[in-house]
Amino acid sequence: MPASLFFYGLGTHELGKPWGIAIATYLFLGGLAGGLYLSGYFMSLVKTKTDFSRSVEKFGVTSSGIVLIIGLLSLIMDHPNVIGAVFNPFLFRNLSSWLAIGSWIILLFLVLWFVLAVEGRGYIEISGKLRLVIMSVNAFLAFMVILYTALLLRGARFVPLWLSNAIPLLFVVSGISTGLAASIIYGIVRGNEGDERIKKADMGLIVGELLLAGYLLWDLGNISSSASYSFVRVGAEASLNFMLSGIFSTMFLVGFVGVGLILPLVFYSISFLRKAKIMEIFSGISVLAGGYIFRILIIAAAAKAIVLP
Repeated sequence: MPASLFFYGLGTHELGKPWGIAIATYLFLGGLAGGLYLSGYFMSLVKTKTDFSRSVEKFGVTSSGIVLIIGLLSLIMDHPNVIGAVFNPFLFRNLSSWLAIGSWIILLFLVLWFVLAVEGRGYIEISGKLRLVIMSVNAFLAFMVILYTALLLRGARFVPLWLSNAIPLLFVVSGISTGLAASIIYGIVRGNEGDERIKKADMGLIVGELLLAGYLLWDLGNISSSASYSFVRVGAEASLNFMLSGIFSTMFLVGFVGVGLILPLVFYSISFLRKAKIMEIFSGISVLAGGYIFRILIIAAAAKAIVLP
């Protein structure tokens, strides 16, 4: 199935290739980058500073742009035709397309991230108030980077799975959760004592993901029975069956739900009871693995269920 069928309004910027692991990697790293930045931003607002919170703040803000650039390279290496849209939004004329809007969001985020990185290295001086304004604006852009990766999918045609209202919510919650998980791993590896506030926040997000995963299944069932077009109903039912009992059921139930959601909750709970840092690391790794599996699943289960009208 040519990738141009997945998009709406790309004009001359059709990708011209099927979507695969590179797109899933791009979606994952985009969400992770936004989550990392937001983790660092919120740690910068915490009044009670600890070595862990300072470590997470610096790591989150600094690494977010690097992770996003790696994600862009993954996309460009697999679909080089989008390089004009990513690096020169003026060439991308259709501003009703989320690929175009996303390129603006990414460009602005990286510009402000670079300013903060240069200021952090001491090459320029920025007043405290101005720095807070820049960080706050970039926090909004970071959130939009996460959301954009989902809205890009919703702009596609003939893909019933991506029409579910649960997809944008899952992408946002998962992106922030993976950012927190990566920050926790970094802080622990650096030898700092863990921060229970971050663990509790990530646990709350994981519970939210579990609920949203259930909502996704319910919404697909609803689409499969009430959508106006028969090809949408058939595609939604196919995606639902793939995830519950078909070829992607192991990926969904074991990989995403089991490894990515339930296992981290178990590990976090053990870390609270026994103060075991290794459990926090295991939990963080599980969250990251689950987030990546989720992006692969969303691409695979959707593409396999496309029914042309």
